[in-house]
This record gives sequence, structure tokens and C-alpha cells, in this order.
Amino acid sequence: MKNRSIKILAITFSLFLLVGCHKLEATTKIEPDGSGELRMGIGFSAEERTNMEKQGANPQDFCNTSQKNPDITVTQEQRGDETWCFSATQFKGLEELRGLYGEREGIKINRLEISDGRLYYDIDLDTLSDDSSFSTLTDLTWSLELPGAPVDHNADQVEGNTLTWISTSQNGVINLRAESEVPRNGFPPCGSAFLGLVAGIIYWQRHGRKFSLQ
Repeated sequence: MKNRSIKILAITFSLFLLVGCHKLEATTKIEPDGSGELRMGIGFSAEERTNMEKQGANPQDFCNTSQKNPDITVTQEQRGDETWCFSATQFKGLEELRGLYGEREGIKINRLEISDGRLYYDIDLDTLSDDSSFSTLTDLTWSLELPGAPVDHNADQVEGNTLTWISTSQNGVINLRAESEVPRNGFPPCGSAFLGLVAGIIYWQRHGRKFSLQ
């Protein structure tokens, strides 16, 4: 697990540390069983990319997408004159997600667990300290795809089960907090009761008349 995290850091944050990335997008998708995917992207302006290429970066494979790794998927996107490098990795549970977060300086996990049918997500991002991985950013977009409907949160934007926090440079410590329902067996907590009611109605329709005629 640790080796995999280090590899992810090497791909995602080595460019970050070398030139001081201006933009970062991170998306954490959490499934009802605690598994999911962590996707992180770094955006480079045309000038930053040119400077990187002068330092030896490969113009034909700027994001190192050709370096195959079974645990990591690396992709490159072009957004106008910006080049974005994304790395995505799967995690089997929240403990693995803790490990992935923990390899990055500037992330503090206050609470990350599924308990009593709810997901509790509470972390701090340090955008001010010099040793933080997030201190050189001018733009930060952090998204969280919840396993169920959000119950409580402090996100800036909400779209369905996806929460997004947006920050500019050096805003101090940013708290990202969310709480959501966790579906059981593919249905929300109230869904099982609803299905039970439907099953009861169907049973009565099929057998109720027999009982009434006897």
C-alpha cells in the first residue's frame, strides 16, 4: 500500500514540486462499501509546460501516460492552452483512502468512517504552510462523490450526491466536511422499508381474497 502511494505521489506531485503547479483538481468517489477511486489532476499553463519541456519533460508524452502501472491510470487532457495531467487509483476501503491521503503533506484527517448507516467525511487542507503540498496553488477544486444523499456539509457547490469545495491560493486551513446516507444492498435506508411495504401489498393482492372467502 505504501509503495503504491509513493508511486502515485511521484507521478502526480513531482511536477507540482518542481515548478509550482497553479491548479489542482481532486475527486474522491466513495461507494457504499467504502471502496472507490481517488483522481487527482494538475493543470499547467502553456508557459509552464514550455518551461517544463526545457527542463527535460517529454513533449510527446508530457504526463507520462505511456508508463503503465496496474494500480494507476494516467491521462492527459487539453483545456484550451492548459495541459492537465490526471492520475487515478482505486482503493478497497476507507483505510486505503486514509493511506493515500496520508502520503500528502498538508492533509489532516479528522474523521473518515462509515458508521450507523452514514458516511462521515471531515478533513483539513493546509494551503498556507511552506511544507504543505497545497501551498503553491492558485486554484483548488476538491470534489467528493458520496455513496448516498448528503445529510450535512459545508461545500461550496452541490450537484446530486457530488459536493465541491473551491479555493484560491493560501486561504489558510480549509475544512471539508460532509455526511451522507449509505445505501444498504443498493437501496437507501428508507428503501428497504418501502420494498417491504410493496411486497406486503402484492402478497395481500394475491392471497387476501382467498382468506376472505374462507
